[in-house]
Amino acid sequence: MTAVALLSCEDKVKDVEKPKWDPTAQILIRPAPGSRAFVPGLTDLEIVTNALNIKWQTHYASNKYYEIAKEIGRSFPEDAAKDYSIPALKMLAIDVITDEGEYYKDLTYGFNVYITDHNGDTIAHVPDGVISAARVEIENAFNEEDYERVYSLFNTAFTFLPVE
Repeated sequence: MTAVALLSCEDKVKDVEKPKWDPTAQILIRPAPGSRAFVPGLTDLEIVTNALNIKWQTHYASNKYYEIAKEIGRSFPEDAAKDYSIPALKMLAIDVITDEGEYYKDLTYGFNVYITDHNGDTIAHVPDGVISAARVEIENAFNEEDYERVYSLFNTAFTFLPVE
């Protein structure tokens, strides 16, 4: 009789489903609080408006380590990759976590991250310390499968500074 009771209770226990990774999530690159540009004098909104590319160097490319750093870049197509109300630039989350849910090291292990305009001029940069701090937090959240925290970090961890 006891065995039957245990089995029936066990049948009622449902597996708790783990949250799944959303490959359509985006990464926002916002202006650092209180930042001001002196040269060329662009405001945060003007930087977002004029941004064409983000480029960085990394020893990782497709999660393979290379002795010599590689340069990687992404473009900001008009409107689709820009939020003028915040203002912020948008990258796809797959630049950090692939569609299959694999952690991708290219950006979070990057350095010399800079934003260029249509003339190829550097108009802003993401400090190396910002990238390093984001990496630690994002990796921890990812390893804990806390995707809500990963999404939150994607919205807050990356900030740019105008060229001064």
